[in-house]
Amino acid sequence: MQTMLLEQFYEENKANNSWRWVSDLIKKHQTKDYSLIRRYVDGDQDILHKQEEKGKPNNKIVLNFARKIIDFGTSYIASNPIRYSSNEAGADVEEYVKKLQAVLMDNDEESLSYDIIEDGSIDGEVFEYYYFDEDGQICITEFKVDECIAVYDTTVKAKLIAVIRYYTMTDVSRNNKTMLVEVYDENEITYLRQEGTAFVLDMSREQNPVSHNITVRVKNQDGKFQQKPVVPWTHYVNRRRKHQQNRDDGMVEGMGDLSDLKQLMDAINKAVTGKVDVQEYFKNPKVIFEDLDLDDLLLYDAEGELITDVEEKKQYLAKMWSTSQILVGKKAVPVTWDLQDTHEENTINRLIETILDQTGTPHLRPDQVGTAPSGIALKIIFYHADIKAGIKMRQYGKGFRNRIRILTGMLNQKYRMQWDYQAVDVKFSKNMPVNVVEMVEIVTKLVGQLSHEERLALLPFVDDPRASREKLLKEQDEEAERRMKILDPDALEDKEPVDDDTPPDDEKGSEGDAA
Repeated sequence: MQTMLLEQFYEENKANNSWRWVSDLIKKHQTKDYSLIRRYVDGDQDILHKQEEKGKPNNKIVLNFARKIIDFGTSYIASNPIRYSSNEAGADVEEYVKKLQAVLMDNDEESLSYDIIEDGSIDGEVFEYYYFDEDGQICITEFKVDECIAVYDTTVKAKLIAVIRYYTMTDVSRNNKTMLVEVYDENEITYLRQEGTAFVLDMSREQNPVSHNITVRVKNQDGKFQQKPVVPWTHYVNRRRKHQQNRDDGMVEGMGDLSDLKQLMDAINKAVTGKVDVQEYFKNPKVIFEDLDLDDLLLYDAEGELITDVEEKKQYLAKMWSTSQILVGKKAVPVTWDLQDTHEENTINRLIETILDQTGTPHLRPDQVGTAPSGIALKIIFYHADIKAGIKMRQYGKGFRNRIRILTGMLNQKYRMQWDYQAVDVKFSKNMPVNVVEMVEIVTKLVGQLSHEERLALLPFVDDPRASREKLLKEQDEEAERRMKILDPDALEDKEPVDDDTPPDDEKGSEGDAA
């Protein structure tokens, strides 16, 4: 696109009010089709459009592994809420975490984070936008990748320098459509509209561009904190295409979990559908007419009379088909068909095992898990799932940390504080079945080796080890106080309440003297 650094190129074009590069990026971005994999996840797969052949069954069986893979991969790392816990002590940190949790709760963070991971797993990328609403409340909104473009600098650091959001508005009165574009950088939001093939500033707005006033608090090289402007977006990338890392246009292309599995899913659907078609075909009485010479075939009806007419033979065969036997030469002959489908069955099973192995999706069967598998056995079963989950947690973890970074900057601006986003840790809790009894035994044996909080962190059902520890200490203090009251009978006696309206002794004395 250009020889200079992309950030410098962006600033110069913005200063010159030149937006042709935005048009170029949008045209390139529109060549990507995100609808195909989305259709597959929804069950609308190519097998449903199979052409019918005359005289043959036309089943259309969809084994929706796309939905199974996405649901498992997302639920494995996000069905248990993502934990945001403080790693420092102090009243100031507690207040900060409380405010942060309130923002996350108001924006339904649990559902939002699940949708972020799910949509990113399908499309390969997903976006999150942060802003103040008209009431001054901090808001978070998800945007899909088919309407947003992330622009990174082409330096080694690959800093996010802008996010382009584009969408189409329809003018019903004029029956035409106009593309509108919003360009977000570290300082401002620039609104554009399409006129012909070019993009120009949207002059219908009172102020354009407009400052978003969102900054973050960072340390400089001297260790001192300073406020720094930031692009108010997070770009989540599920998996990066390796050959896309050094593109000169600043775009980063992500891969979804299903991007290279379409042919394998189609093969499974075709194999299963073909098998069902064959079984249905051989259950059709017409097969008998094709495979038997009705002129020479001796058939007898239920009374033992010989059937000579060909049409009557067909009617008799169709009638007796449900009983699975016919009379040939006065002898009852069972009607059976040896389909020899062992090969097809093995092929289907092999395809299913392949797609599950490639996606790290466990194929749990009773012979694998038994009645009470050990923790080691479960880890072996979920080994490939753990590898995939580890990659996802690293990728999405970067995005969630950037979310906390930006939200902390907005909280600092709102409450005039200097909170540090690094005081909060982002932790995933994988939804893997565990042998709880075995885990408790391991934690018990670590007494004296690890701190109480570290041991609590090993238990999958403990969300916040620090809060759990403080709650335990509080309960112990309350129990100790209760026992002390039982041992000291005087402590159980109710003290008479003090009447605040009773005058002091000197006042009562003076009143008595006066009397």
